[in-house]
Amino acid sequence: MAARRILAGGIAQESHSFNPVLTGRDSFTITGGADAVARARGTNSTLGGIIAAADAAGAEVTVPLLFRAQSGGPVEDAVFEEVKDAMLDAARSGDFDAIALPLHGGMLTPTLADPEGVLVQELRAIVGPKVPITAAFDLHAHVTAELLEACDLLAGYLTNPHADQGETGRRAGAAALAMLDGTLDPVLAWSHLPMLTLGNDRTDEEPLQGLHARARAAVEAGQVHDASIFNAQQFLDVAGLGQVVMAYGNRRSAAAEALVAELTASLWQARASLIGAYPSLESCLDRAVAGTDRPLILGDQGDRVAAGAPGDSTVILHALLARGPGLPAIVPITDAEAVVACRAAGLGATVTVTFGGRFSRMAPPVTMTGEVIAEGAGASLVYAGPAEAGQRATVGPYAVLRAGDLKVVLTAFPYSYIDPEYYRAMGVEPAEQRVVVTRSGYHFTLNYAAIGECITVDTPGMSSYRVAELPFTVARPFYPLDDLDITPQVRLRRRPA
Repeated sequence: MAARRILAGGIAQESHSFNPVLTGRDSFTITGGADAVARARGTNSTLGGIIAAADAAGAEVTVPLLFRAQSGGPVEDAVFEEVKDAMLDAARSGDFDAIALPLHGGMLTPTLADPEGVLVQELRAIVGPKVPITAAFDLHAHVTAELLEACDLLAGYLTNPHADQGETGRRAGAAALAMLDGTLDPVLAWSHLPMLTLGNDRTDEEPLQGLHARARAAVEAGQVHDASIFNAQQFLDVAGLGQVVMAYGNRRSAAAEALVAELTASLWQARASLIGAYPSLESCLDRAVAGTDRPLILGDQGDRVAAGAPGDSTVILHALLARGPGLPAIVPITDAEAVVACRAAGLGATVTVTFGGRFSRMAPPVTMTGEVIAEGAGASLVYAGPAEAGQRATVGPYAVLRAGDLKVVLTAFPYSYIDPEYYRAMGVEPAEQRVVVTRSGYHFTLNYAAIGECITVDTPGMSSYRVAELPFTVARPFYPLDDLDITPQVRLRRRPA
């Protein structure tokens, strides 16, 4: 019997509605064909997990295209259309047994509020109701009824900070194969809550830790086949923004319905406790100046590229400059023009450059004189992990400017720096600093834990959890901006007979 064939691929990016900088094709790492499969095999990535499930079952995975980018502004429509067309063409001509998609779930384009849903619906229209379609999504996905109607099983990350990308992909891939074997007939129970989690939403801390433990126990006991709790990205101004709790029964729905009803009620009851508080930037810098045993790894809450912000805030840089140049520190700033100026001056040159604050307006641009200690047209890296260990990534044009012991890493494109290999790829060693700034809120904590003390600081900006300061129009009403009295409803979806 010929090996079963699974279609995988697509486009993965998390968008921020209020970031005016569209994400273009140059921002994506693009792979396809046998190269995409080879690069992902064995990695802690959603595609890696899909491949692992296929390998275990003797199935083949085909990837027409896979576009992956850091979070940012909405993706240009033409970029999404390019990937969608490639996936649809493959579905029309490939005679695939199943489809398993390594996506994100929180992407936007200027014209689409749910592009992943569009992709899945159009794939469904081509392959018909019988071919299994599954997907692996980030925990911060915006999950819609339209997507769930077209998708047979949606698996979400169960950890935040995210450590189970590969396992999530494996769940999606294994489910598609189980449907082909006739051992799984998924029946979905799901519920939506119009609320946001704002900072206190790690899955290794309460209240989410307990909710995930209850879901995991139900899966391990065989009461449900799979369960996910989606805490939507907080900066999507889209209809239906909020939390989605879901569970799949196998041929029956009662246990899945009961679990979803219980988890949804508990999540709504815990809504106030999901709003977090963070230490001030000044208190953290005071500690760094006084001296600490290990570097302080600071997550810039207000300008989190990991949440779609532009990565050019100068708030932390201004605070460091006010303390003088003697504190060993690294700060990343996105500014393509400054990169050009530093690279034109050349390695070892002393230059005066103005940068940052073009889109993040909470602090003005910085003018700094320093030595260009590294520069390049690009660099490549492999995540050390544990989050996404083995995942390959690239950095576009960059330059590193040093003034005293302060180093500013300038890049043409925004990066979240959730793995220390980003800095090392550009010639800077994070372990040698007292302060290391990342453009992430908590995802960085797993991969920097071996280097230093990881702290998210309360900084203002486009990705701050102060959502009352953002111009939401479409997404409201939602808690905590609106006082809501709701009774959650559990909905069902069965595969066509």
